Amino acid sequence: MSNIAYVNGEFVALEEATVSIEDRGFQFGDSIYEIIKLYNGKLFKLEDHIQRLFNSAHQIRLDLDYSKEELKELTQQVLEKNKNSERKEAGGLYIQITRGAAPRSHSFSSDLEPTVIMYLLPAKKIESEIREEGVTAITMPEQRWQHCNIKTNNLLPNILTSHRAKKEGADEGIFVTEEGMVTEGTSSNVFIVNNDKILTHPADGEILPGITRELVLELAADKFNVQEKKFSLKELYQADEVFITSTPKEVLGVIEVDDKQIAQGEVGPITKEIHKLYQNYIEEFKTRA
Repeated sequence: MSNIAYVNGEFVALEEATVSIEDRGFQFGDSIYEIIKLYNGKLFKLEDHIQRLFNSAHQIRLDLDYSKEELKELTQQVLEKNKNSERKEAGGLYIQITRGAAPRSHSFSSDLEPTVIMYLLPAKKIESEIREEGVTAITMPEQRWQHCNIKTNNLLPNILTSHRAKKEGADEGIFVTEEGMVTEGTSSNVFIVNNDKILTHPADGEILPGITRELVLELAADKFNVQEKKFSLKELYQADEVFITSTPKEVLGVIEVDDKQIAQGEVGPITKEIHKLYQNYIEEFKTRA
C-alpha cells in the first residue's frame, strides 16, 4: 500500500503529494523540520521533537496554526492512515513546516498560512558489523550561520560537506571553527572521551541540540563524568574515544578522523557502554503501552 502523506489538511498518496512552486520553503529554505524515529511503529521522543519544532518556529518568527497537542495528534493520524502499510519497518516520520506560499520576495508577511507536511521515511539500518568496527570522518571549516540550534532546511553546507566526506571514503563530516574548535557533524553531534571524561559541545547557537545527544547525556550522567564543554581539533585527534549521535545513527563509534587513527583504531569501551545504555532504553520504550 502507498505511503500516505499529510499535506495542508489532506491525506494523499506520497507520489501524488505536491506544494506550490511559490512555497517559501521551496524557494528560500524558509522552513523547519523534524525526523522522529519509529520503533515498533511508535514514535520515539515525540514530545521532545515537537518542542524543538516549536522552538525552531519561534526563532524564525513562524506562527504555527497548531498547538503542540494538535501536532502530536496529527502525527498519530498519519500513523493510523498508514496502519496497513509497512509502517513498523519505516525509519521514522518526517515533518516539515514552511512559512507558506506567496509571490517571491525576501521579506514576508505575518499573515501567511504555513505549509505543513508529514510522511513516513524508509528505515536506514546500520549493520551490526559497522557498529562493531566503527566509522571514519573528515573535518571541514565551519562556514555555516550562527543559528545552528534552529532545525532549518537550509542545509547546503551540510550537504556539500557530507558529499565530500563520502567522496573521500569517509562516513561523516565534522565542522571545525577558525579557532580550531569542533562543533558538530553534518548530521550528528560529536562526543570525545579523554581520561574517562566525556565531552561534547555546549548546546548553543553553534550546534543543533540533538534529541539523541540529550538522551545520551542523561543516560551517561549516572556512570560517567560528562561535561558540555568545547574541545579542539587537537583534542579530537588525541581522544581516547570518539563517537557521534543522531536519531538514525543512535550512538556510533568513530575510529579515524582525517586519516588519523583514534587511539587503537577500535570502538572504545565507553562508547560501547553508552550504546548499550541507549539500547536498553529503546527496549524499555518498545515494551511500554
